[in-house]
Amino acid sequence: MTDEAKPVDPRIGAVVAGKFEILDLIGQGGLGRVYRARDTGLDELVAVKFLRAEIGSIPELRARFRREAVALARVRHPGIVSLLDYGQHEEEPFLAMELVHGVCLADVIGDGNTLPRPRVPVVFDQLLQVLEAAHALGVVHRDIKPDNVMLVDAPDRSDRIKVLDFGLAHLDRPVDQEKLTQTGMAQGTAAYMAPEQCRGEKVGPKADVYAVGTMLFEALSGDTPFHGDAASLMAQQMFVAPPPLEERAPDLPAGVPVLVAKALAKEADERPTASEMRDALRAAFGGTDEPALAARAAELRERSAGLTRSERGLTGVRGEDAVASERAPAHLGDVRVRGSDAERASSLGTALAMLGVTNRAKGTAVTTDDARDADLAMLVAQADDATRRALTGRARDARPMVFVADIGDVAEVREWIRLGAVDVALAGAEDADTARRIKRLLERRRIS
Repeated sequence: MTDEAKPVDPRIGAVVAGKFEILDLIGQGGLGRVYRARDTGLDELVAVKFLRAEIGSIPELRARFRREAVALARVRHPGIVSLLDYGQHEEEPFLAMELVHGVCLADVIGDGNTLPRPRVPVVFDQLLQVLEAAHALGVVHRDIKPDNVMLVDAPDRSDRIKVLDFGLAHLDRPVDQEKLTQTGMAQGTAAYMAPEQCRGEKVGPKADVYAVGTMLFEALSGDTPFHGDAASLMAQQMFVAPPPLEERAPDLPAGVPVLVAKALAKEADERPTASEMRDALRAAFGGTDEPALAARAAELRERSAGLTRSERGLTGVRGEDAVASERAPAHLGDVRVRGSDAERASSLGTALAMLGVTNRAKGTAVTTDDARDADLAMLVAQADDATRRALTGRARDARPMVFVADIGDVAEVREWIRLGAVDVALAGAEDADTARRIKRLLERRRIS
């Protein structure tokens, strides 16, 4: 068929909801078609999604399409594509969303291709953070896979992700009385489906964790654990143990294969939550998890065994007592990262994790309770009004050190120090530099 004979998409050129001018088709899947459009009021590009014309009249799929809109509206997060509008155009439902520029993770990993090791904890920390937020609000994605994770083009060339396609999402507070997925019907993508999902059972947040475990296996080894057609894949997910990751991806930090195996447990109760997996992943890549500490202790014991007492004195290896002391992690104290910008808080939290500093990073404003928490070693806060109020009401002998980041004006530094900050970082400072300063402060506090 020549270009002239190709059928013309009737939606091209249409104006949806009186404000979204459809420009061209940018993608399509089994259920939907996604178009590039222009918001005529704001003169910016957006994405508009419709159901495919041949299935648009099926009530269940229309209801599922609406459920995607509800899920996107419920979970507002910088790692999830933003919903701009939902409605009807010529009796067809549509979603208007932010237009994301980048590449799908599916185009980067698989078929023997891996994600560079330093990028793995950064990308997967963000993915788990998205799921942590969604699960807290009762939303289970149920179709987490590389095709639904976009690596976004960022001005600073850092890794940023967007999770797409909540069309199969399960809401624990349904928006429709009918069940859109009846028990006994499997929904999802077979290569990434949890065993309970393959059985057609009701799935919970741990099904998303299983999918992340499969993606992590693929990102590190270049392939998924199982192969075959859909029926064969689902049978393997239910009954066959996955191959050990270390056989396909040697020289990994000791804790990573252990974590992946836990995420791929056949029983949902044996898998970590998204939050637990996120913490374990940071520790594994930072070398502060139990397998890494055990390996380091074994190495020291082996070194010590072959040395005389005088040699131990010269080398600093002091024998079994010294080895035993190495088994404990160099814990620097609990660190909390708070910021009104969730993406900024996550970015700094990831930089700290890469240095082995365990932390909790959330996009919430700092409170007076944060600044007085007796069990907290350090509070890292953005320079905003909420932080200023909290420090103003903070007792001078309050326990945690406070590090204030992203100060916009050098002239404000003295004011933040006066309020109780032990150190500050100006806006534009590299995350890695800021994280190193924070770690040094924690180490000095521990020594003193």
